[in-house]
Amino acid sequence: MAQAKNRPTEEVPQHRILREVFRHYLEFREYVGSTGNHVIEHGYFLYEDDGVTIKDKIAVTISFWDLFNGLKDLSPRKREAVWYNVILDQKQRDVAKRMNITTVSVGQYVEQAMLQLSERYFAPSPEIHNGLLVTKPKFEELEQEPEHVEA
Repeated sequence: MAQAKNRPTEEVPQHRILREVFRHYLEFREYVGSTGNHVIEHGYFLYEDDGVTIKDKIAVTISFWDLFNGLKDLSPRKREAVWYNVILDQKQRDVAKRMNITTVSVGQYVEQAMLQLSERYFAPSPEIHNGLLVTKPKFEELEQEPEHVEA
C-alpha cells in the first residue's frame, strides 16, 4: 500500500480491512452481546502524495452477523487457520504445529479466507438501470451505445 509520511495515499485492500476487523472479532462479539448493536463503522483518510492534504475519506460498515456467517461458510481448514492465527492472535508457527501444516500454509489459508470473504462481503451492489437489476460493471456496459442490429 502506497504511503506518504506514514499516511495512506491509496485505498487499503478490502481483504486487509476484513483481516483487521477479524483481529477484534471477540471484542466485537462482546460488544454486540452487551449493546445489541451489530454494526460498526470504520473510516480512514486518503492523503495526497505530500502526506498532509486529505484527498478522500473511505468509510466501511461492517455487520458482526455477516462476519459470523462468513466464518461458517469457510472450509474447515481456512476457518481453523483464521480462528487461531487471526482471531486468537496465535503465532503462525503455533498454528502450523496445531494444524500439522507449514507456517507458509497457515498464511496461505488465512490470505485465501480473507480474499474469499471480501469477495462475498464487498460484492458489487446491484442497481436498477432502465428497469433492469444490474451490478456496477454491467451498469457501465449499459452506458455504451448499443450496436445497431438490423432485423
